[in-house]
Amino acid sequence: MILGKKIQAECTNSNCKGPENAPEPVAAAETLAEVPEHVLRGLPEEVRLLPSAVDRARIGVWATKPILKGKKFGPFVGDKKKRSQVKNNVYMWEVYYPNLGWMCIDATDPQKGNWLRYVNWACSGEEQNLFPLEINRAIYYKTLKPIAPGEELLVWYNGEDNPEIAAAIEEERASARSKRNSPKSKKDQVEHPAGSSRHVGPCRKLMGRKNPRKIKTKQTKLKT
Repeated sequence: MILGKKIQAECTNSNCKGPENAPEPVAAAETLAEVPEHVLRGLPEEVRLLPSAVDRARIGVWATKPILKGKKFGPFVGDKKKRSQVKNNVYMWEVYYPNLGWMCIDATDPQKGNWLRYVNWACSGEEQNLFPLEINRAIYYKTLKPIAPGEELLVWYNGEDNPEIAAAIEEERASARSKRNSPKSKKDQVEHPAGSSRHVGPCRKLMGRKNPRKIKTKQTKLKT
């Protein structure tokens, strides 16, 4: 399984290094006029859509009000497809369903997705302010740190390499353990950091890594 996200356009940030393998054809630049009405209606009051600062071809999500650490957004919406049916791996996550196996939540078509489709990939772990979670076999984004007005919301998957990410993941695991032990555990949602659970992994490539590291779980070992 490949973890991470593949971008199609070169980042304007000088610290951003694209995938080492051959680049895909650059897609036509997105415009605000092309954003579907249902996406605009679904925007939280804390954010707005504007051209991205990290990808010249993309629209980005920007904070208009302070967003506290631990704020959760989602779920990520898209068509449910088999991996073989997906033509573009930029706008999707892969989720495991017991009765269906691995399925991709594909938001390549803006009409099929929601505003989380426009959250871009950080050029490094230092830039990220969101990280992905699986909740009841759906993908959510959660803020890793406070986000100030005028900052772009950026997600990145870097496992537990970063101490802040490791602490956030451990916090989620503790929350999951607490919910499992509660009397209402069967009704409560249990969160898992994307990639650390055997149920989730994004259909995207890690930027700047030709051979992403293996992710281990108690039940199995996920290979790239």
